[in-house]
Amino acid sequence: MSALNAWFLKIRNLVDDRYRSKELAYCFILIGTCLDNLNITAAFSMTESLQKQMGATTADATWVVSSYALTMGAFIILFGKLSDIHGLHKVFTTGLFAMSIMSLICAVITKTIIPLIVFRAFQGIAGASMIPSAVGLCGNYFHGPQLSTAINYLMLAFCASLGIGTILGGAFSITSIGYRAFFYFSFAISFVSSIALFFLIVPVERTREHNMMKSKYLDYGGALLLVGGLILIIYGFTEAGTRWDSPKVYATIPVGTVVVLIVLLFENFYVIPYQRTHRNSNSYRSKLVLLFPFEVVKITNFLPFFVGLTFNYAGFTALITSLLLYHEFVDGDSAIVAAVKVFCTSAGILIGALLYRPWMQKRFGSKILLIWSAVVCLGTSIWITRIDHANRYSFWIYEFVPQLLYGYGTNIFYQVYYLALLSETPLHLQGNVTGIFQTIGQIGKCLGTAIASSIIGALDSSKVYSKSYVQTRCVNALWFTVACFALELVMMLFSKNSRPTQKSKTEESKDESEKTIEEYDIENPA
Repeated sequence: MSALNAWFLKIRNLVDDRYRSKELAYCFILIGTCLDNLNITAAFSMTESLQKQMGATTADATWVVSSYALTMGAFIILFGKLSDIHGLHKVFTTGLFAMSIMSLICAVITKTIIPLIVFRAFQGIAGASMIPSAVGLCGNYFHGPQLSTAINYLMLAFCASLGIGTILGGAFSITSIGYRAFFYFSFAISFVSSIALFFLIVPVERTREHNMMKSKYLDYGGALLLVGGLILIIYGFTEAGTRWDSPKVYATIPVGTVVVLIVLLFENFYVIPYQRTHRNSNSYRSKLVLLFPFEVVKITNFLPFFVGLTFNYAGFTALITSLLLYHEFVDGDSAIVAAVKVFCTSAGILIGALLYRPWMQKRFGSKILLIWSAVVCLGTSIWITRIDHANRYSFWIYEFVPQLLYGYGTNIFYQVYYLALLSETPLHLQGNVTGIFQTIGQIGKCLGTAIASSIIGALDSSKVYSKSYVQTRCVNALWFTVACFALELVMMLFSKNSRPTQKSKTEESKDESEKTIEEYDIENPA
């Protein structure tokens, strides 16, 4: 392994160290980060192309989206921990390269949809390795005022790709090769970015806490149970969009929840107390690397973020789902036009990110900003429920303006959330803790989609529905988003003003800061 690592290192060093910088590497990291959202949202508008070219049913075509989300949500925590152990930069670059290969394979599949669903699941695993490591790299590369700026760029990347993905998916679907064009596009971007990062990425500096974590001491049993439990939970919510009274729902969600709780309770009520009383022991248990470190609950506003993040994601996905279906089945818009109308939400987030300044949190405090964010989201979600197909100006009055304002409010929440998360989490746990919160968000997305879909009901594009019928269904689903943001507001009322914590002395003493990149990679192979 060391010989192989040295060979890779020799190739990478064809680019001199002076051409490497964190800022340049971060640009390619942001490009790679965009691909996750693009690969999720683009699939929504490729469903029709998949059905036509493969002769697939609507249910099978939907699983092209669901399989990606299923594996991504299940593996995020595990890859977050592996990022901390092996290096955030290594896991991100490897995941991005794997993403390119999976995209290419998806592009060449033409005859049957089952292999496409399988490789989309593998693509989701690659995506799971990129999200926590990207956020962790942001927290490790930048500090102080630079961190706030880096978070702003991260928000811009996340939100731009979120809104553009559906439009790109629809646009590529109408090309001569249909949905395959998008996967070729995804392959090109991810492959070029991964090669660029291979030569340009700056390794994360190791602290003593980093060096204390060894992959051989990872809680592999817990990891297996955790992934299995999360797959059951996410699968259950995915199926719930069709019917809640199916064993695929009422059996998988509770069982998955119990399995995840077993891992959580085992680590926190058995392993952690054991390690505290056997600090000098060399036993396996005393060195076990945990998936749920106790430090995560020490983050200011842990509970408000935990609950608020769940319902923020649920409300967001329910809002987007409801409006997309409204425009397609009430206004008769194509998937691309519907996506453009819903892009107003992402545009609002982008505008909010451009307007946001770090001094706002210092002047007003994080609690005021979190409450204000929830109030804006709640107010605008109520505003959007007024949509009316009989009003020719309905979009401009009840969607365009409130969507922009809603995006602005959402941006504030994530600015405060990411700053608290990255500034208060020890450097050696950045990937792990980020992965935990990202998993919470993924479950929130599935919850929002499931409830909105079940409220609206199954809509078949080959059938004709009355506009009033579909509008009533969509508005009912929009009231669910109102409930989500109301719950978020309640949780934000109990939040506290967060303060970045001081790094420990061991965090500040970079054991290997004086080493060259070559020495670092030889001694710490992937």
